[in-house]
Amino acid sequence: MAKPPSTHPLPARRLVEFERASDRTLIAFAVGPDRAVYALHALGAYAPGRPPPAYRVRAWLDGQCLLDTRIDDEPHMLYALQPLGADLLLLSVPPGKSVGAANGRVYSREGRRLRELILGHGIEHLQTTLKGAIWTAYFDEGVFGDDPVSAHGLAAWDALGESTYRFHPDLAGLDHICDCYALNVADDRETWAYYYTQFPLVLLRDRRIVRYWNVPIAGAHAFAVRREHALFTGGYEQRDTLTLLRLGENAHCDPLARFRPCDEDGEALSADRFHGRADALYFHAAGGIWAVGVDEALAAAS
Repeated sequence: MAKPPSTHPLPARRLVEFERASDRTLIAFAVGPDRAVYALHALGAYAPGRPPPAYRVRAWLDGQCLLDTRIDDEPHMLYALQPLGADLLLLSVPPGKSVGAANGRVYSREGRRLRELILGHGIEHLQTTLKGAIWTAYFDEGVFGDDPVSAHGLAAWDALGESTYRFHPDLAGLDHICDCYALNVADDRETWAYYYTQFPLVLLRDRRIVRYWNVPIAGAHAFAVRREHALFTGGYEQRDTLTLLRLGENAHCDPLARFRPCDEDGEALSADRFHGRADALYFHAAGGIWAVGVDEALAAAS
């Protein structure tokens, strides 16, 4: 297989700039189905694994702050978030990481806890849709644990926490999920997953597997897709690079270009976490949230 060209700069768009504050720690960021950026901060003294005194949840769209709310008296450590209709869905770590415990916490946008959901043990990725579907993907601790839902590696739920889908590799050439490394819920119809051990990129349409591709990148943690192209983060090696792929026939992928995201001045951005939604990759770097799209990568590669 031919190697892609040398790494080139790819300008990213800054969507959110966080103010510097010593009493605030970023726990998670995510992008909702509405393309808004959501951020979860711990307020006050923070130590990993120990619930902080309070949380702050904010959301921005097109540079405007849509939401700014505080959550007090949450007894569990929160670590992921998504919008869920008019409410917010946050994931928690139950005491002892017990299987079968309620780990989905639904809050109003005013910070009032509404209900709890049981969404399976060992959730690595969480994404929701505009119609209120919840998608969860699991890492190996969940897949090989005692939870029958997590064992499938990928699942979907309705807004009340009722299971509506569990992954089965029912297309020839696919294996079971051992660890779902990346998830991209593009819309209410299309869901994409990328998983260990063989790292295929799998397309589900209306909750049925329709195609897959053998990705020549091992260990990536996010990707963006648009038609016959995908933009992947770096894998186990070259983590600071992005690779543009053409999704071809017979499960084949062709690397087209390799990039290093940079700011408007051409300075390289070193990201510490990524999130893929539809045709864009979002990442946290230099105190803010940035985005690059598949179309931008295609233009830079031409």
